[in-house]
Amino acid sequence: VALRLMADPSDDADLGAWAGRVGASKRTLQRAFMSDTRISFSRWRQRARLLAAVERLSAGESVTRTALDVGYASVSAFVSSFRREFGKSPGRFIDG
Repeated sequence: VALRLMADPSDDADLGAWAGRVGASKRTLQRAFMSDTRISFSRWRQRARLLAAVERLSAGESVTRTALDVGYASVSAFVSSFRREFGKSPGRFIDG
């Protein structure tokens, strides 16, 4: 699941859908993410999206394109999440 999400961070499937895809129960996947990462699936996915965003922004992609490509529904949601995680906006992060 983690490898697939890193390959396509925009995939919005919830943990139940992932469980069906990989033939495990939702609870099994919840436990696996907590055991392996010490954070929940949703928190892990958010971090994976933000790390993918940093790569794209560093390569010169626009904030808008990056936000949509990594799975955020809006640019403002992306900027807010990015700022919470890194302490600055995506533009300032790349400039600094």
